[in-house]
Amino acid sequence: MDATVLIADDHPLFREAMRLVVSSALGEGCEIVECESLDAALAAVRANPGIELAMLDLNMPGMDGLTGLARLRQQAPTLPFIVVSADERIHTVESVLAVGAAGFIPKSFSRELMSEAVNAVLDGEIFLPPLLADRDTGVPGNSPEQLQDLASRIAQLTKQERTVLDYIVNGKSNKVVAIELNIAESTVKAHVSAILRKLKVSSRTQAVIKVGALLRV
Repeated sequence: MDATVLIADDHPLFREAMRLVVSSALGEGCEIVECESLDAALAAVRANPGIELAMLDLNMPGMDGLTGLARLRQQAPTLPFIVVSADERIHTVESVLAVGAAGFIPKSFSRELMSEAVNAVLDGEIFLPPLLADRDTGVPGNSPEQLQDLASRIAQLTKQERTVLDYIVNGKSNKVVAIELNIAESTVKAHVSAILRKLKVSSRTQAVIKVGALLRV
């Protein structure tokens, strides 16, 4: 895949490790932009509008906790980003997702699992560590309380996100959605990521199952 990926970490050895992960996931044709601070990452995003994915360390200079992630989201609302961190606490993972991250990769992951995460996010999915995914994004039952919670989450979607969700439920691919709505495929992927976060699922399949349960009521 010919993609441009931003890697932002203040440790050169880890940036090198992430280069290997990205090359393994996307092939040698991908372009990689490296930074060692949040300010440098923000400047790189401004200078390279073709960046399709950002991978950021949570504790590099300038991050200031979640504030740095919020600044990135404000500057580049449609750019998917993955937090790569040694802090694997569930609260930390939930917090970065709430700010708008499309994934969280523990630094303890193998290269294979990291590559899987990169591909998942570029496909518009949300990537979570398996234990958290099992706990928080499994498809729930169909109790009245759960269905009411789902309905309230769907109500939080923007008009465009609701439109994209309708296409997803009808089995349309991102490419088809982009063509029919006359928007960029990257924009569709950004909408899909936002939908998955708001519905608290990690894949399109889970979203379809959840919404299908509500429609059958």
